[in-house]
Amino acid sequence: MSRKVLFSANTGSWNYNLQDESSDKDYKEFVAPTFEDLYFNKMYLKSSITDTEDRETHDIRKLPDLLFKSNISYLEALFSREIVAAPQLKKLISLKDDISRINLPQLYRSTKGMYFSRLKKIDRWTSSTQHLVEEFGYNTKEAMHMYRMMDLIIKFAATDFKDFESSLRYESYDRNALLTIKQGIFKKEDVMNLLDFIYHNEFVKLEDKYMNQEPNHELKHYLDDIIFRVVEDEIRNKQKERMFVNNG
Repeated sequence: MSRKVLFSANTGSWNYNLQDESSDKDYKEFVAPTFEDLYFNKMYLKSSITDTEDRETHDIRKLPDLLFKSNISYLEALFSREIVAAPQLKKLISLKDDISRINLPQLYRSTKGMYFSRLKKIDRWTSSTQHLVEEFGYNTKEAMHMYRMMDLIIKFAATDFKDFESSLRYESYDRNALLTIKQGIFKKEDVMNLLDFIYHNEFVKLEDKYMNQEPNHELKHYLDDIIFRVVEDEIRNKQKERMFVNNG
């Protein structure tokens, strides 16, 4: 069954400006639910992976919750340089700066969780990173992203939570510095010492600054209302299309 795409954004390395010749493109995509989805209370979810593209597709009704959980990989979609969105979602996208700080305690917690999740995978490989582990003795791509996640938290706090976009993206010198980690320029021991130093001397010290911020439940309710109206419009339009076909 064909599902109408309401929001699609290029995320990942291409969005951070950390892509290289080996980087595929990652997309976060949100689709309108069907009447059957609504009736049976189902949430559509699909992942597809090719040699050049990874695409993760969700039901649009999940978007407010995913944004409120403040996982970097979903927040960053609002700051993508490659967004295709239904007109009804322009209001939501215009609120991206407010949404980036919608739940700062959870942003810190989720980033910390992802850091340790990646740490456990530092010696593991996937089909796309096997060559890195074999050549350098560790997953240099995971190491780069561990640095990047902590760096975002540090830089975002330095802007008093006002500029998520500049905290997300890399230019010139900083970009080259991160790519040298992925390229295996440094020994594993040196990289792990660097990550450990940043974690204990910068990242951890920001915990109180993040955890003392109040989640914005009012904004969350507003996002829920926006998506409610989007879904309502889509269902009504589908009904009109069916009536037109039947009467034709």
